[in-house]
Amino acid sequence: MQLDLPTLMVMQSFALACAGAVLLVAWSQNRKIIPWALWGVADIIAAGGILSLMLGYTSHQPVWFIAGGVLMPLHAGLMWKAARIIDSKSAPLVVVFLGPAVVGLGYFVPVLRDAAGSLSLTMGAAYFLAIAISLARGQKERLMARVPLVIFTAVQATFYLIGTYSTFSGSTGQEGVPSIMSLFGLIYFESIIFALGTSVFILALVKERNEAAGMAAARTDSLTGIANRAAFMESAQRVLERCRHDNAPVSVMMFDLDRFKSVNDRHGHAVGDSVLRKFCEVAAAALRPTDVFGRLGGEEFAVVLPGSSIEAAHARAERIRSSFAASCRFIDKEHVDATVSCGLAVSLKAEETLNALLKESDTALYLAKAEGRNRVQRAGRHKPTGDRPNVIRVA
Repeated sequence: MQLDLPTLMVMQSFALACAGAVLLVAWSQNRKIIPWALWGVADIIAAGGILSLMLGYTSHQPVWFIAGGVLMPLHAGLMWKAARIIDSKSAPLVVVFLGPAVVGLGYFVPVLRDAAGSLSLTMGAAYFLAIAISLARGQKERLMARVPLVIFTAVQATFYLIGTYSTFSGSTGQEGVPSIMSLFGLIYFESIIFALGTSVFILALVKERNEAAGMAAARTDSLTGIANRAAFMESAQRVLERCRHDNAPVSVMMFDLDRFKSVNDRHGHAVGDSVLRKFCEVAAAALRPTDVFGRLGGEEFAVVLPGSSIEAAHARAERIRSSFAASCRFIDKEHVDATVSCGLAVSLKAEETLNALLKESDTALYLAKAEGRNRVQRAGRHKPTGDRPNVIRVA
C-alpha cells in the first residue's frame, strides 16, 4: 500500500491525540502539575490542526487552512507556556495567543494571505525555538530528561523552518496535496516522533524532578534549610578524603548555641526557631562555597573547611560568633541576646578520621562553654587528662 500525505497526516493527528490523552490522564492523577495539562491540551489542539490542514488539502476549502494555520501556532504557544512553568518562569497568555492572532489576521489581510501558511510555520518555529532556549537555560538541575526535550524542540523548530522555506518557495502550494517526499512532507514524519518523544520526556522530567526534590528534602534540615546530620557526614567525608589525597589541611568547627533552652523557655519556641535560622543565615554568609555546613541536632552545628589552617578557621569562627551575637540582640522585638560557642580542630594532612576531628572539636567546645561561653576555643589549648575531659559540659 502506497503511503500518501493525507494518510500520514491522519497518523500524525492520531499520535498527537494519543500523546495528549496520556498527559491529561497523568495530570488528572496529580492536578498540581500544570505543565502536563498544558502540554496535553497542546497536543490535542495540534491533532485538530493537522486534521484541519489535511481537510484543506483534500477539499480545497480555505476555512480548513485557516483553522489549521491558527491551531498549529496555538499548540506551540501552549507548549512554550508549559516549558516556562516547569522552570517557574513567567509565561503571559498574551504571548501564547500572539502567534495565532498574527496568523489569523494574515489570512484576512490580502497582502499577507498568500504567505499565511509560511507565517503559521514561522510563528511555530519561533515558539519551539523559545521552548528549547528556555529549557536549556532552565534551573541547573542534573535531570536526564531535560536534554532530550531541548533536542526534540530544537529539531522541531528546524523542521518548521524547513516547512517555511518550502511554502515560501512555492514547492508546497495550497492548490494540491504536497508530495510525501517533499521538504514539507518531512515535517509530518518528524512531528510524529516529536509528539511521542516529548510526551515521554515531559512526564519523565517532572517525575525525575519530584524524586530529586524528595531526595533533597531527606538530606535537608526542615527548619533551617541546611544539610541534616546524615547529609553533612556524607559530604564531610568526601571533603576529608579529597584533602587527604591532596595532602591539604582540613579544619572542623563545632558550634553550640549558648543557653538555648532558656531562650525557648523565656521567649517561646517560635523565637527559638528564629534564633536557629538566624545562626544558619549568619554562618552561611561567612562560609565559602566549598565548606560543608550542617545541623547535627538540636542547637548543635558543624562545619568542615577544606584547605583551611587553624588560624584561618579561627578567624572565620570569630566572625560568625561576633556577627551572630550582634544580629541576635533582638529577635521579633524580643530582647534575646543569643550567643554561640565554638570548638576548633585541624588536621594538617587530613590524616585523622572525621569522627576523630569531630570529637576533638567537641572537646574544645566543652572548654569554650566552661570558660564562659560566647567564645572560640582551639583543640589542644587545654588538654583534658585521662580518657575523658575533666570538664562538665553545660548548655
